[in-house]
Amino acid sequence: MRFDLRFFADVIATVDLKLNGGDKPYVINSIEGFNKQFSPSQEGYITKDELEKWLKWRVFPETRVNCKELLQLLGLNSYNRWAIVRKTHGVMADDEIWIRTLRPYLYYPVEGKLEDENER
Repeated sequence: MRFDLRFFADVIATVDLKLNGGDKPYVINSIEGFNKQFSPSQEGYITKDELEKWLKWRVFPETRVNCKELLQLLGLNSYNRWAIVRKTHGVMADDEIWIRTLRPYLYYPVEGKLEDENER
């Protein structure tokens, strides 16, 4: 899976969770001089722990008083950070950073079947 991290409409980073079938997430920071979300490096591998730590700040905490109600509103049966982010795009009330999940068929198409997003 691959996703963009955005500040308003601008891409500030791209994350590939399994670059070339590897087991470490790979991050490319798109702009310089910005508060880089994952690493001070412009590009490179990060650990899964670093990604999970970052992800923790993009979702409501499991200990939140109305957590069960929020999960129900999202159509989820249990607390799962990745599932919450897929539903909320990691949007938080106090900043303008969000996640745009990139559709796998745009990057890993079935041979001869690259679909246009508008045809879906």
